[in-house]
Amino acid sequence: MLRFAANLSLLFRELPLPQRFAAAADAGFAAVEMQLPYEYPSAVLARAARAAGMPVVLINAPLGPDPTCPGIACRAELRTEFRAGLERAAEYAEALGAPCVNVLAGRASAAEHADCIAQLSQHLSLAAQMLARAGARPLLETINPLDVPGYCVPSFELAQEVLAHADARVGLQFDVYHAARLGLDPCDAFARHRGRMAHLQFADAPGRHEPGTGTIDFRRLFLLIKDSDYSGWSAAEYRPAGSTLEGLAWLRAAGT
Repeated sequence: MLRFAANLSLLFRELPLPQRFAAAADAGFAAVEMQLPYEYPSAVLARAARAAGMPVVLINAPLGPDPTCPGIACRAELRTEFRAGLERAAEYAEALGAPCVNVLAGRASAAEHADCIAQLSQHLSLAAQMLARAGARPLLETINPLDVPGYCVPSFELAQEVLAHADARVGLQFDVYHAARLGLDPCDAFARHRGRMAHLQFADAPGRHEPGTGTIDFRRLFLLIKDSDYSGWSAAEYRPAGSTLEGLAWLRAAGT
């Protein structure tokens, strides 16, 4: 199944966040996601989503005390902050009706990596329990080490190992861009890791712009997703090379 969602943290940035819901609907998207919606009250965003008729399919959990850090789920010394972030994520997920919350792992040095992986599995299981009360589930994302050096989960194989030791409700967030930056064929990686996949994001590589600006064969990829048993959303999480609307030729070509 092929269903497109717009990432409102990166697309339609010409507008304030509450106005991006309607802009995404007008452009032809069927749903939206957000990285960090916490700059606005959840009720404000929920009203905007309802008014535009746009379901919110994913948000990110708060990143922790340092907003430049890619998450804190692997850090044992930040247990209190992690739990507080989950409580806030659960509040927003419930208000927005978001079924998925991306829980970013954070950074780990080589010396502490094994301990951080163990802590990550525990924190993801805690997230599954806390988010379930809001009708949501946590996701784990692989992020390539070229863009984010030191990220705790820099490969899909390691992500699968973590998921094997975490609560079964934790899903894989598959990012096409990160797969390409890891030197993988995104189509092959999609097929290989489809089993635990709950959400998909995409951007072209290199550059992380819209499809058609890089080297990824999106026609092949979209056909593969459409013909597969994948029933989740495919979210456009890219930085437009120009204005958002100017870069939507790929969406029109996909027949939406």
